[in-house]
Amino acid sequence: MSVVHRGRRRLSGHARLGMSALVAVVVVAFLASLCIGDTAIDPLRVLQSLFSADGGVRMVVVGWRMPRALAAIVFGAALALAGAVFQVITRNPLGSPDVIGLTTGAYTGALVVMTGGLAGSGALVTLGAVIGGFATAALVGVLVAGRGALGYRIVIVGIGVGAVLAAVNAWMLLRARLEVAISAAIWGAGSLGGVTWQQIRLPFAVIAVLLVALACARRGLWLVQLGDDIGTGLGGRMGWSKIGLVAIAVGLTGVVTAIAGPISFVALAAPHLAKSIVKSGTAHLVATALMGAALLCVSDLIGQNVVPKHALPVGVVTLVLGGVYLIWLVVRGSRRR
Repeated sequence: MSVVHRGRRRLSGHARLGMSALVAVVVVAFLASLCIGDTAIDPLRVLQSLFSADGGVRMVVVGWRMPRALAAIVFGAALALAGAVFQVITRNPLGSPDVIGLTTGAYTGALVVMTGGLAGSGALVTLGAVIGGFATAALVGVLVAGRGALGYRIVIVGIGVGAVLAAVNAWMLLRARLEVAISAAIWGAGSLGGVTWQQIRLPFAVIAVLLVALACARRGLWLVQLGDDIGTGLGGRMGWSKIGLVAIAVGLTGVVTAIAGPISFVALAAPHLAKSIVKSGTAHLVATALMGAALLCVSDLIGQNVVPKHALPVGVVTLVLGGVYLIWLVVRGSRRR
């Protein structure tokens, strides 16, 4: 049975229950993000503010909190799907953008724009991050081209390239003006603080286009998952499929990084966690997106409230969760041997 047909099978009761739970988590976390903050607002007043012109409450809920909550959902889904694509292409469970250096490369591209005196131009910062991500992907691709054990090599080379770029980023921050360096360093921790409607309009539009492209390319993704020989036998153009999928995943990573900074863990863990709900098929992409949205939304909610009056960047929370998750993977793997 081809993966395309397999993706159309009816979901099991377990899968439907799991995806329903993810939707519930996203909705509850979204509403909690609107209610909880420096000033707590009753849920009923939050709902009323969405349909009224109550100046003060509406400004807090719709003007300040809602852009951040929506960004957590959309960016989490985008990172998770980018991670799923790279894990399929590399055939390696560690093949996510943050591990293989693409997130760091996108941060480098954004830093070049910011330290060049163009920090006020959101479009240019986004473009710089996307170009940085593509350049990093191309560099990793050149360094591993024509060699065996592709998935393993991509991860190892990507970690090395990411380490070099991290040093370059630190050097740029040291040479930048103090106010630019402080702003870039805080943003570099991965933060959704201060996100506004104006900042997210263009990224949301770009992500929407990339998600449509990914939906159109889903058959190519499943063929890549089967392997080059089988995929070619089923009529797939594997080279072009991989190039298109990489372009989509790098674009998703770059756009998110340009606005929120480098956020770890979500792209790595969400596809694995989604597999515990849906093993394969189109539904797995939906489950992965929901898992990423839930992880980032809950992580941002934790970061805003775990330390009273001192909000933590969401990247710090996801980094801690990612460390715990990796330790759990190692322990579970050692027990199975």
